[in-house]
Amino acid sequence: MTEFDRLVQETKEEIRALLKNPNIRPSFMTCDQLRDVQGEICRMAYVRDSDKFYPYYPKGMAEACWEADHPLVKKLDLIAELYCKL
Repeated sequence: MTEFDRLVQETKEEIRALLKNPNIRPSFMTCDQLRDVQGEICRMAYVRDSDKFYPYYPKGMAEACWEADHPLVKKLDLIAELYCKL
């Protein structure tokens, strides 16, 4: 399993946990945003070509003012970076 695949799996699990337990979800993240991000990382894992599909979530996180130092945001940034190198 590549680092990209491992991070995608880890991140999907983290998002599921945040969706199941709103008490641990940061106030700057909405359920809809998290579901959208989860769908995009699943699609990235399937497509594996940034010329054919590039996710919206990096721009969406910035527009929604997600805190850049949050561990999930850092992981999502790394996933996007690794995806571009596939």
